Amino acid sequence: MSAADALSEKGIACTIFEREASLGGLAGSFRVGGVYLEKFYHHLFTSDLAMAQLIDRLGLGEKLEWLPTTNSYFVNRIYRLSTPLDLLKFSYISLFDRFRLGLLYIRTMFVKDWRPLESITARDWLVQMAGERVYQAVWEPLLRSKFGRYADQVAAVWIWNKLKLRGSSRGGKQEERLGYLRGGFGQALDAWEALLRKRGVEIRLNSPVERIVIEGGRVSGVVVQGDFIPYDRVFVTTAPEIFSSLTPDLPGEYREQLAKIKYLGNVCLVMQLTRSLSDTYWLNIGDPSIPFTGVIEHTNMQRPEIYGGAHLAYISRYLDPREPFFNLSAEELLEAYLPHLQRIFQGFQKGWVKRVWAWRDPYAQPLISLHYSQLRPPFQTPIRGLWLCCMAQVYPEDRGMNYALIYGRRAVDEMLATA
Repeated sequence: MSAADALSEKGIACTIFEREASLGGLAGSFRVGGVYLEKFYHHLFTSDLAMAQLIDRLGLGEKLEWLPTTNSYFVNRIYRLSTPLDLLKFSYISLFDRFRLGLLYIRTMFVKDWRPLESITARDWLVQMAGERVYQAVWEPLLRSKFGRYADQVAAVWIWNKLKLRGSSRGGKQEERLGYLRGGFGQALDAWEALLRKRGVEIRLNSPVERIVIEGGRVSGVVVQGDFIPYDRVFVTTAPEIFSSLTPDLPGEYREQLAKIKYLGNVCLVMQLTRSLSDTYWLNIGDPSIPFTGVIEHTNMQRPEIYGGAHLAYISRYLDPREPFFNLSAEELLEAYLPHLQRIFQGFQKGWVKRVWAWRDPYAQPLISLHYSQLRPPFQTPIRGLWLCCMAQVYPEDRGMNYALIYGRRAVDEMLATA
């Protein structure tokens, strides 16, 4: 959508092929009580200016709210960790280690050059910055919960960027402030789609591309629903593995480069509840025996009244999509999570859950390994007229709506500047 926006602004004809019934990808939505809710939890940081500007350009600026939120950490109980005062009360670790943990956040703000962080793992960098005890008590459980067997391969660039983003999105009292479009980001996608169609962009939904055709070292078009459709340039936004499978005539060396980029999938259980779980918006799970990464209670940022009084919470789990857990139904996920939810949230009962949905995507998080800048493919592929712009290229920043906008336009600028 970002690429089509940039092209259509310049009067260049283009077509979007989307395999799903609606646009948006990982930012896609469904409806709860007639109101949009993202399938996978979404919000903006105060630095996400490109997305905020798009929302304003679409005439929805008055609905963009910057709201205080609470962060907590569960290990033997829930500890609130939203402000410096909360950190002082974090009795799970010693007072000295609390000081070192707080100092880590401060020191992160002064790291301006990310390049040296490419050559050190997140583990080693965190130990250097905050000590072995803090790493083992706080960071190691979080990294293993998210990345599993890949936890020791994650580069320090990734965790540095996470800390920087969350640390900088603060209000006057040092509380975290996040942006959300009241009524859901799906409204922005709808308005954006309408704008693109008005400009003449052809949008073909339920139309998966089956093959990208190369002839004589140049892209010649795509095959959709058995029909060949010619194009002079093709701009691909899928994960590299999908791109490779759609394009059998890619050079072998380039295909091998794409194959080195690993992804984790995500399974997101969304619960509609009759009551709130806690007063926390974002709860990180630091107990390795619990089979999910975090609990994000959406209606601790947005009011339940917006959704007809329903309380809404996401339970997120990152995993290899080949694991059996990836394909469990919403009801099966709820059953698997029940004893852990009862342990985390006092008094929790299955009867609190009115309805559940399960959303999953096998390409939710690229693995940012050491020296990732050497692994990341350029926008321009070895095939003339064939371009790739996907989540795996968002670096050193972290993936998200804001950088999808920025990188889509950046790749189009490069494409148009190339003969």
